[in-house]
Amino acid sequence: MGMPEKVRVCVFAMLFLGAAAPLSLRAQDRADRDAPRSTEVAATLQGGAPKLPVLVLLVGGGARFRNIRLEVGDGSGGTEQRTFDTGAYFAFGWHVLVRPMARRAARPSVQAIVFQIDGGSGIGLNVEPVGTGISLQTNIWGLLGQFGYLYPIDRLQVGGLVGVGGDVLRIDLNSVLPSSSIVYARLGPAVAYDIMPSFLFFRADFGLRIPFVLGQLADAFGSESSGIGLDAAATLGGRLNGGFTYALRFVWEYYRLRFSGSTMSVPAMGDGGNGKDNALSLQLLLGWSL
Repeated sequence: MGMPEKVRVCVFAMLFLGAAAPLSLRAQDRADRDAPRSTEVAATLQGGAPKLPVLVLLVGGGARFRNIRLEVGDGSGGTEQRTFDTGAYFAFGWHVLVRPMARRAARPSVQAIVFQIDGGSGIGLNVEPVGTGISLQTNIWGLLGQFGYLYPIDRLQVGGLVGVGGDVLRIDLNSVLPSSSIVYARLGPAVAYDIMPSFLFFRADFGLRIPFVLGQLADAFGSESSGIGLDAAATLGGRLNGGFTYALRFVWEYYRLRFSGSTMSVPAMGDGGNGKDNALSLQLLLGWSL
């Protein structure tokens, strides 16, 4: 390559670099100006994301009513009605909800995983079955453990839960109703909405209960007995900045029972028939959220 050609190449390279440098500087300046804006947008998005507690622990109590009505065989080919009505009584209650990934994952699809335990008890009750004139010592317990998914969408959470629960009724020996233990599978939808973020929220649950153990009810009224159940709950509550949490909860529980098959030798119990078991609860729960 001759000297003139080398000079032309050098001049061309210098002109190219000189034109590229301002473009690079302008791109850098634009990036520097956009960086604070991007940071601000990210911070805004992060601040607007739902702040879900990892743990909610509530305890309390309130009024509960339970009414059991049976139409069963009287042992002589006919049927008879039996009623067990507790009236209003004070029942303890508790609620535990755990979101194991609420602070460990940024994706709402992972934060939505929940574990929940609900329970209650009425201990040392004296119940007088209709038409008997006797008072029976009665204890009632209930426990439900569930795994579920509540997906956060702004102020709304939608999803469902599935789990296993049990209802235990312990009463003195009588001619109306045996003690019983109902174990069931439950599944159903749930929805929650922050009316005033953190300060006030509403949650609604609905569930189908499928009993697979009827215990002494099957022994007394038929080994092939079966049932189906429903429940619904409405909760109004909130969480203060310090973590203090409160909730007012209304719960309805229902079983439809069908008795058939052979029975064990249980005093004064019939064979076959059907029944209904209704319970209503209104509870005030207080506790803490983390």
